[in-house]
Amino acid sequence: MAFHEPLTLIKGKSIMRAWKLSAIAASMLAACSAGAEPVKITNIGHGYYSGALYVAQREKLFEKHGLEADVSFVQGGPLALQAALTKQADVAVVSYEHILTSAVQGKRVVAFFNIANRPVNNIIGNDALVAGADKLTIDAKVKRLKGMRVAMPSAGGSGEKMLGVLAKKYGLTLPEDIKSVYLGAEAPSYVAAFDRNLIDAALPFEPAGVLVQQAGKGRIFLNLMNGEVPEFRDILFMTLATHPDNIRDKPELLRKVAAAFSDAVKILKGDPKRGKALMALEYPTMAPATNDEAYDVVSQIWTWDGRMTESQARGTFDYLQPKGTQDVDFPSTFTNEFLPKQ
Repeated sequence: MAFHEPLTLIKGKSIMRAWKLSAIAASMLAACSAGAEPVKITNIGHGYYSGALYVAQREKLFEKHGLEADVSFVQGGPLALQAALTKQADVAVVSYEHILTSAVQGKRVVAFFNIANRPVNNIIGNDALVAGADKLTIDAKVKRLKGMRVAMPSAGGSGEKMLGVLAKKYGLTLPEDIKSVYLGAEAPSYVAAFDRNLIDAALPFEPAGVLVQQAGKGRIFLNLMNGEVPEFRDILFMTLATHPDNIRDKPELLRKVAAAFSDAVKILKGDPKRGKALMALEYPTMAPATNDEAYDVVSQIWTWDGRMTESQARGTFDYLQPKGTQDVDFPSTFTNEFLPKQ
């Protein structure tokens, strides 16, 4: 006759085994965390362009590469740049134009991963501005902005610089001909501003542009993200940047960060279905259709491998023409040294 343990005893042993397994797993996780190398990462706002960062966090890719990431957010590129310059952050998600602006002033920050090789925002206009724009040249579109109120995340940020470059090329000036309005990075601010007729156009981070369009408050006026403006088609735009001291003192840390972002891009861009699902978790209040559209818009600017070239760097400089007293040594402003080997 087979001996059967009482059910309560079996349950008790099962619970005990489960508890022991949980304890072992927790112990292993704690041991891994204890040995993880801390890294401070500062990001400009909460934009869809930083999808690789969110995926790396949600999929625990930093932990996979032995890192414990402390991620913070600031409003605007100048603040992210300052965090890198002062070494308050090991890594800053910052547009390359800020690196160039520092370079002509004799200050050095180095990009080591290219997140986006085109602008991270389109110019969105209200119905009056966009009416008939599909038949206009770029020249005519920019000139139509004269007298308009154009919103953007921050003063001196990449959006305002791009607008200034376009304005100058086609005979307009800031702030005389175009009024800048600063609304920060959060998407609802742009929907509300269009709804209340406080602005005529905007260069917001996505998903704000998509939300404005889906709310019926505006449409794409100038599509920078799909390459409509030739000067912005293949440049260094959004990058991971660090202080030169970290290149000397923390090369393995930067290598691990680049590896985590590379893994994240493979998931985000290589598997659109999974990428959309992960971004939906990052923006839980956004409708699924809005998230899908934002993904489709932004995925065209994400790079596959983070690699940078001098021609891209020079292309960025050519359209920006930052003012300063120092010549730019382009190879010193970026490095591919920390990218995973192909």
